[in-house]
Amino acid sequence: MNVKLRVLSAGALFFLGQAVYAQNTGRDTLDRETQIEVVTLSGYRPTTEKTTTSAVSKVDEKTIENRPNSNVLNTVQGQLAGVNIATGSGQPGAKPTVIIRGVGTLNGNTDPLYVIDGFPSNSDSFRTLNSNDIASMEVLKDASAISEYGARGANGVIVIKTKSGRYNQGLKFRYSANFLVSSLQDNKYNYADSRQLLTLEKRYGIGRGFGLSDDEINNYSINTDWRKVFFQTAIGQSHDFSVTSGGENINSYTSVGYLDQEGVLRSTGLKRFSLRNNINGKSNNNRFNYSINSGIAYSKNNLATNLGTGGVNQNYVLGAMSAVPYVSPSEYQNYQQLYDLYDSDGTLLYTPLMLMDKLRNFETSLGEARVDLATQASYKISDDFTAMVRTSGQFLNQSQLQAEYPHSFNALLFLGNNQFGGSETNSVSRQFLFNNLYQLRYNKKFLEKHTIGVAANGEYNFSQLDFNSIRRNGLDPKTYVPGAGTGYVSDTSTDDVYVPVTSNYMLRYNMISYFGSLDYDYDKTFGLSGTIRTDGTSRFDTGRQWGTFWSVGARVNFESMLGNSNISLLKLRGSYGTVGNQRIVDGSVFDGINPPLFYDVYGVGNNVYGPNRGYSIQFGYPELRWETTKIADIGVDFDFFKRLSGSLEVYNKKTEDQFIDVPVSSLVGTSSIRQNSTADVTNKGIELNLKYDIIKGTNFQFSVRGNGAYNNQKVSGIPGLGEIKSGNYNTANGGKISEFFVYRYAGVNQGNGNLLFYDVNGGLTESPTDNDRVLTGKNFLPEYQGGFGFDISYKGLYASTTFTYVANIYRFDFDYGGLMDPTSLGSFNASTDLLNAWTPTNTNTTVPSLTAANIGLDGNSDRFIVDASYLRLRNVQLGYNLPQSLLQGTFMNSLAVYVQGENLVTFSKWRGWDPESNRAGDQYQYPTPRIFTLGLDVKF
Repeated sequence: MNVKLRVLSAGALFFLGQAVYAQNTGRDTLDRETQIEVVTLSGYRPTTEKTTTSAVSKVDEKTIENRPNSNVLNTVQGQLAGVNIATGSGQPGAKPTVIIRGVGTLNGNTDPLYVIDGFPSNSDSFRTLNSNDIASMEVLKDASAISEYGARGANGVIVIKTKSGRYNQGLKFRYSANFLVSSLQDNKYNYADSRQLLTLEKRYGIGRGFGLSDDEINNYSINTDWRKVFFQTAIGQSHDFSVTSGGENINSYTSVGYLDQEGVLRSTGLKRFSLRNNINGKSNNNRFNYSINSGIAYSKNNLATNLGTGGVNQNYVLGAMSAVPYVSPSEYQNYQQLYDLYDSDGTLLYTPLMLMDKLRNFETSLGEARVDLATQASYKISDDFTAMVRTSGQFLNQSQLQAEYPHSFNALLFLGNNQFGGSETNSVSRQFLFNNLYQLRYNKKFLEKHTIGVAANGEYNFSQLDFNSIRRNGLDPKTYVPGAGTGYVSDTSTDDVYVPVTSNYMLRYNMISYFGSLDYDYDKTFGLSGTIRTDGTSRFDTGRQWGTFWSVGARVNFESMLGNSNISLLKLRGSYGTVGNQRIVDGSVFDGINPPLFYDVYGVGNNVYGPNRGYSIQFGYPELRWETTKIADIGVDFDFFKRLSGSLEVYNKKTEDQFIDVPVSSLVGTSSIRQNSTADVTNKGIELNLKYDIIKGTNFQFSVRGNGAYNNQKVSGIPGLGEIKSGNYNTANGGKISEFFVYRYAGVNQGNGNLLFYDVNGGLTESPTDNDRVLTGKNFLPEYQGGFGFDISYKGLYASTTFTYVANIYRFDFDYGGLMDPTSLGSFNASTDLLNAWTPTNTNTTVPSLTAANIGLDGNSDRFIVDASYLRLRNVQLGYNLPQSLLQGTFMNSLAVYVQGENLVTFSKWRGWDPESNRAGDQYQYPTPRIFTLGLDVKF
């Protein structure tokens, strides 16, 4: 074996900037690079843009780097055709929902598989991944691309490749800094001010306004904007420093990053430190190649808890949106005074003061340490045979502290007869993921124009979660320090109030896989590909643990036949195949493992009917198996005149053997059993991606880009009655997943001010029944989505924009519904729209009477279902690259300064802060902010 390697110490390998530069270096010219067709990995095998049969969307580092998003997935919103990324929270580092080509499962998990440097990673922890370390992000969508991932590929695959050095490039440094200012986006709710709200209360006969004269109301001086109390203008900064280097046989990329980002909701924020070192090497004869990619990161996330439907004394956003403006923050002095105020009033009027107290006397923080290691080595046994081994691992340690201080309103509220209040919960989870892949690949060119590639693979995946938690009730304020382990009160013999509450468990699953692929190419004009994979998983019972998935694909490259220099790419491709979904329930990769849903699980618990112990039971379904998705895809890729490039895709994705909860008699101890069924979900759609270089001059370049996707969803095969009802939602044969299933709101009865609804026959009624509910054909998943923008540069000046849009998407606006609820008057704020409520002298109105007898029925109607379609100016960037003439004689090779804005303008019928959401209804949620950035990028 003719392999020559330079031996370096561990320290030299980690700080390879100078060690690599010490080797002999050469220069790769641009001409040489452009003559080489770029070879990339599609799944587990090498391919090129012209020879792949797969449907792939890609963004590179120019799109990703230096954007002010602490989670990299938010950066690529609207830039990948057929990929819907919805941020459900403005919390820095929050995980968005990613849906590729529609939701295909009724109850299973919808997350795509994330592969980082070849390693199937944890999709829940992107807050610790530095986006400036990413070289590219690819989304694999069709069977030809994802069948190699078998049981994990049903929801699509996102492949992330981190940056690396290049051979013979020399030593290069780069430093970038960003300074951020974040602010709350505007909403279009008509909040009542103090005088308007007091007037409403007077009309309704409740609250502080009841009993005040008109003069007293008109002269009322307190008018608090509670949004300014609970939200803030947030600042942040990020700093990244990287070193790349490359000699003849080894190259490296090393980076250090720091991020400190406040949240616009007070008490929230994210701090992150990251370190990455990627090494690539080869032997002199290029037969042996290896890579070692390692990353270490630590983040601390200060979180806001109990958002959404959390208690009024817990949810900061509720205080910001619904607190009465005639209460002043100065009315709060301390927790004891507040408790006395609440106790004497007996209402929820002082909710904002309770939440002010929580801001001071409560904290939730999540510390996360993450270590990633991805190694790969390959050896060319002969000119045709290559053996490769890949070993990767990830360790994730999360420590969460939640503390309710003993001197707090909430501690006093729940104190009862106990001497000490407050509580502290410490939770620690440790995740370890391991992947080992062995591959033998054969690639042979014969008869000059024929090329065949065959690969055989064996893969093992192991995942384990260890969790432990301890909650301490009762804290001594004299000695308590959050997280320090002090101030805990010992239990007494009289009761068990101060006994620590503990929780511990361990979850683990394994998967072993065997798969192979076959590729054939004729003179880069015609190609065929095929894949077959067998997965065995510990998620299912013996006899059901193995599943087989496959795909076939083909392409025809017409540019080779036409021989026209103006057509550099014109390819027709198609594929068909199957993939699986083994994640039985939604949630993390560990949900649904214990208790296993294929076993009958018996337990012992408290008997609610008496003092004795009772039994609990969870029936399993022994024949539980994968959901199987069949995907057909036809696409055209093109590049004309080296100016107009893009792709057009048509797909049909059908997921069978759906996991559903089948009802059973409650006499057996449970109401339903999750099992596979005859139900299926079909997503059909079309995707278009375009880029046109309008001007390609030496000093002036101007290009436009855009993508769009349409997805039509249909459910069928649900057994029994053909529908799955859940309150205001219904999934029925012939319809969509979780369609709104509600009464149709008809308006106001002009005779008495009550609400009117349509009955099932189209008549008007004030008292609808369940039989009057209808399927609306609407749900919270968009039918249309995409983005567009332009890039322009003139000499050193450059600018870019990105717009994103979604259409035909609907959600409950519970925030507006709360502001229109007259029964909340006296404790919470309201909309000024209620000033136009029906009265005997104001009958020509669309607002029901404040005393409407059936006001509670509107929550089960479509009155507050709103079109949440939007067009958003997602990002604008303006920058300037200093000319080289000004940098001569300095240490810098390039210097760029730029400003950018994120989430600048949104056009939508949605009245709230943010139409973008991953929920069917929004109520008191953390809105996404508007962000302005000043940045600096230096290369030397």
